Amino acid sequence: MDEQLSSVSAIENSSENTNPSESGGIDPWQLADAILERMDVTDSQTIDDMIHKRAVFSGTIIGGLLLFWWLVFVKFDSASFTEPELILQLNYEVISALLPFLVFAGSVLNMMSRELGRPGPGTIAGFLLLISVYFVIEPLGMFIFNQTDAELGTVVWLCSRLAIIGSGVYIGSKMLMEAFLLSWVKRFLEMHEASISKEDSITTTEIEVEDIVNT
Repeated sequence: MDEQLSSVSAIENSSENTNPSESGGIDPWQLADAILERMDVTDSQTIDDMIHKRAVFSGTIIGGLLLFWWLVFVKFDSASFTEPELILQLNYEVISALLPFLVFAGSVLNMMSRELGRPGPGTIAGFLLLISVYFVIEPLGMFIFNQTDAELGTVVWLCSRLAIIGSGVYIGSKMLMEAFLLSWVKRFLEMHEASISKEDSITTTEIEVEDIVNT
């Protein structure tokens, strides 16, 4: 009986030591549950398939965008839009290479803010994504306000290429981050020998305490 009570005390002490309200950290169980709920993971058997599909999808998008950028901005770029960007005074070939990094960073910080419930990353993400949208539509604004001699078709084609790259990177990075989050949840649950269920789940610590009390 003393051994059982000492086991219960040890489990309770370990649970208290990992209490996020006392340590100021984030409860990994709550984070894992929020990720599973948001991505609608039904059971442990489907999580591997979800990780695989998201990883392949993100790799396909990012690889396709890299090829698209090389073709339309490097290899076959015959557009006559020669005016530099207004803020940084860079040409749009450089902007097209900078845009994916801005969108990727903004997407990652946006997901961090949502999953961790912290405003700082979300604020930075909003700024980066706003700058990215500005770079996409800036050539059209330059055409409207007579800041370029390029034809409308050239301006629309440039904006379309930038929009394809920006939106593609956003979707691809979102899929990639979801794959990494699901992979973390899978390793976390395997480490604690827990399973995924749509019903109310009980952590392994609670199961051990319940078994010891019942005996």
